[in-house]
Amino acid sequence: MTQSISDFVNEAPGSNSIGAIDVYLSDANLPSPVDAYVQYTRSLLRFGTPDHLGQNEHLGGLLLLGAVSAAEGYFRSIFSQVLEICPMSREASAEKQINLGGVLWHGYSEFRRSAFEHITFCSREDLKRHSRAYICFDLKDSYFKDPLSEFDKVCHLRHGLIHNGGILPGRNAVQVGAKPGRSPKRIDLDFGNLQSLIAAIDTLVLTFNRELFNEMCRRWATSWRQRNDWDGANASRIFNFIWRVHFCKELHSQRPGKRNITRSECLNKIVSQYDL
Repeated sequence: MTQSISDFVNEAPGSNSIGAIDVYLSDANLPSPVDAYVQYTRSLLRFGTPDHLGQNEHLGGLLLLGAVSAAEGYFRSIFSQVLEICPMSREASAEKQINLGGVLWHGYSEFRRSAFEHITFCSREDLKRHSRAYICFDLKDSYFKDPLSEFDKVCHLRHGLIHNGGILPGRNAVQVGAKPGRSPKRIDLDFGNLQSLIAAIDTLVLTFNRELFNEMCRRWATSWRQRNDWDGANASRIFNFIWRVHFCKELHSQRPGKRNITRSECLNKIVSQYDL
């Protein structure tokens, strides 16, 4: 059998097709953005046991990618929900570009979701820029400096996992302050490392969710009511929407004093604080 030059490095692969894409898809019933994030990351943590991680050196990195993906999903989802309810955000986003494919896929009722399919939320600067540009929400250092800094480190690891086969690229290594050495640096995640990294993502997502909810309540109680397009008859419906998209059912059962953490108690607090 005559060999070609190419045959000397490896055999020619067979012809393979993945077939119809629909066999890889199933319908999703999505909860609130924060609950979707918590459900996804907790399922990853339940699987990421010391035993499982010890069986495969790449598993920790794959689970971390899932957690970062869940965080990006949270930000895309909560941004799209804010666009639906906040007139200030709609004005700020009015001239932003949107993917036609996303509009065709989601349809009229859900087209807002396509507004964020072409942008990334995988760095501190991305989050700060998009939050300010689309939903008029500044990530103040008093709340976000440390969470964003830690999330940035996670995203540098993510870059090596996705784009460099698990090896930390030099640019990312310098930016996170990794110690230099003679050999390439593999991203090696054991049980403790994985727990710490997902905890850092948690801190940012849950802080963002808390502070954005606070800001939406402030706008509902003050600035929205001063607009010409405000309809007081819809005030209760709008507050219900704000509550529904921010409230975390998944973590509520673990909270002390949970009986007093209700929609009605929250509303009473807002009414009292803003003298409504």
